[in-house]
Amino acid sequence: MKQTEKIGKKLRKFRKNKGWTLKKMSEKLGLHWTTIQAWEKGKYGIPSTKVDKVCKVLGISPSLLFEEKPDKITYPYVEGIFSGTAVLASKNISKNINIKEILPTGADFMLIKVESDSMKNAGILKGDWVVVDISVVDPHIKNIYVVAIFYDKEIKGELTLKKIEKVGSTVILIPSNAEYDIQVYHKSEVQVVGKVVRVLRAL
Repeated sequence: MKQTEKIGKKLRKFRKNKGWTLKKMSEKLGLHWTTIQAWEKGKYGIPSTKVDKVCKVLGISPSLLFEEKPDKITYPYVEGIFSGTAVLASKNISKNINIKEILPTGADFMLIKVESDSMKNAGILKGDWVVVDISVVDPHIKNIYVVAIFYDKEIKGELTLKKIEKVGSTVILIPSNAEYDIQVYHKSEVQVVGKVVRVLRAL
């Protein structure tokens, strides 16, 4: 579909939302109704000199007509076990997963699958997927974080999902399931990857 056709479809939708006929809208713009019809069919684009007036009449922002919003959002997916200390290095990303929901977009998010029920009392179950904001660098006990635990001389690591408490150089990982133990590490042994911002139960 051509860009003019995409814009035309949006224009028609906004006109219909107002309950206006082509003639009604043309009267408001001081144009012939066939001109509006040609825009809506994508025969040619709305002239730049008319864009502001069209949007003002419809009561919309120009971005609603011209910006494309993806119906899918792609997140890099990292397995529970990763290689290297940089979790989001290309070698650690197993695949990119498309999600049709309205979620935060951008390179500051990743997706992981929950492999245990250590956070079940926080509403995060085994088999769920979590969207992780990796721009977060200041952990707080009220939030749930993905943490990378290093082993094998930091060549390989493991991702875990826990609440965090920091005491000096000590990092305490706190599960919400009493069947799991609290884990204590030196800050050099772990890396806070990011904060969980959404839990998905079905993909």
